[in-house]
This record gives sequence, structure tokens and C-alpha cells, in this order.
Amino acid sequence: MSNFRDHSSPSVAHVAEAAEVLAIGEYELFGLAHRWWYESSCDDTRLNRLFGEYLVRETVPPWVRHYCRRVLILAAVNQLDPRDFGVERRSVRRLTLHEQRFASLAMLLAFFIYWLFFV
Repeated sequence: MSNFRDHSSPSVAHVAEAAEVLAIGEYELFGLAHRWWYESSCDDTRLNRLFGEYLVRETVPPWVRHYCRRVLILAAVNQLDPRDFGVERRSVRRLTLHEQRFASLAMLLAFFIYWLFFV
């Protein structure tokens, strides 16, 4: 958890911790919490207003508090499945051998140009 959150309310700390456990941002957590609680997406205007109040006044809606508590409880007992809370893992495509070689060559060339002109 970041240092600027150390003196915040417990609800704000729970939001930051739950977002970290789920490996998502706090804004995305608000949207997922709304979908989890109300079973519908929150419109952007309302979500922006609620998240702004969270940032400025440290106001955490009850449904976000409940979502975060549930995430943290399940994480504490190693039973958290992020998919149950609407978090889908993004797959990362591995580079092909040709792409790896090109990237290595480009980095080597960039280093050489830097060394040639700036060292």
C-alpha cells in the first residue's frame, strides 16, 4: 500500500488493498463493485462522480466497502478467485523468435547510438 494512504480511513485503505489484491486500479474496482452489487453497469457520469468523492472526500459507498471486505476476507484464506468478482485476467502474447531478435537488435542499436553521441 502506498504511503499517502497510511493515514486514511480504514474504508479507503480497504479499497487500495482490494485493488492491489485483484491487480486492478481503484477506478476499475468501483465499476466492478457496482456491477457485482447491482448486477448492472454504472454509467460513466455517476461512476466519475462517486470516484471523485472517494478521491477528494474519502467517501466510500457501502457497496464498494462490502465488495472490498469480501475480496480481502477471501484473499486472507487463499480462496479468492478474481473471476468471481468480475476481474478477467488479460493474456499476454509472447513474442515470436523473430520479434525477440528484432527487439534485441533495436535495443543494441539504440545503445550504440546513445554511446556514440552522448558518452
